[in-house]
Amino acid sequence: MYDPQFWRRFRKLGFLTVLLILGGLYAAVAFYTLIPNLAASRFDTTKARAVVSGFLPAADRGIIESFVCDIFGNPIPNAKVKVMDAEVATDSQGKFRIENVPLGQVNLEISAVGFHSTKVTTTIEPGINYPHIKFDTGMHPQEFYVRFHAFTNSLEDTDTRLLFGLVEVVNPSNDPMYVSRIEVKDPSGQVVYDLLESWEILQLVKSTYDLEVVMEPLPAYVIAPKSSVVFELDALPDPLRGSYHLWLAYSSPANHRKGRMQALHIVDEMDYDPNLDPHIVK
Repeated sequence: MYDPQFWRRFRKLGFLTVLLILGGLYAAVAFYTLIPNLAASRFDTTKARAVVSGFLPAADRGIIESFVCDIFGNPIPNAKVKVMDAEVATDSQGKFRIENVPLGQVNLEISAVGFHSTKVTTTIEPGINYPHIKFDTGMHPQEFYVRFHAFTNSLEDTDTRLLFGLVEVVNPSNDPMYVSRIEVKDPSGQVVYDLLESWEILQLVKSTYDLEVVMEPLPAYVIAPKSSVVFELDALPDPLRGSYHLWLAYSSPANHRKGRMQALHIVDEMDYDPNLDPHIVK
């Protein structure tokens, strides 16, 4: 016997059942995509990895993998990198990785203690993207900044083993800074470089790096405002293995006239570097 009421209730029940099934499927997909992504996107200093949340097909997503460096190319550990709602900290080598990034143009907001925050714009394509975050797009220090590298072309005990060095200096202020001491000592404590040792060396460094030199009350190189200098140390034969020590003294013009300086002591292990470029990630 045909019952119109029964069939109307049956159709309504079937429609509700279909809605419930579709809702359950959507909830399951959301759980397995959004929830893990949200958890992974939290600040993670151990894995240097994060994920942008959102439900996108794999073909519409990309990966960002890069290093955060200063203007010289030195990696900056524990820098914060944020893309959309994903934030991650760089590891000890300045490296980070962010997954599930939508294709197209995105902004990387980067910050680190002692540096001015910066924003790098990059275009994301399918696969792994390697944006350039060093040199012109690298992070600028907020205060007077020095980095030191000691490296060698060989670890063999032969006459061809040489010591190379770099002393990198940035003056980000609006005033000049006077550098009155640049010495490097080997593991035995012997001075192997002294860039203010004599008048001849002062004139050579002055002409090589186009620096001004003052002589009173003691010799010093003038690092101009908003500028940087990379002192390349001449190759020395038969260097000792171990740690090399940079001693550098600097001051403002007023303090220099009064004989007041600030001293920096930086230690660097002499590494084997066949490329003779300490900024290349090993």
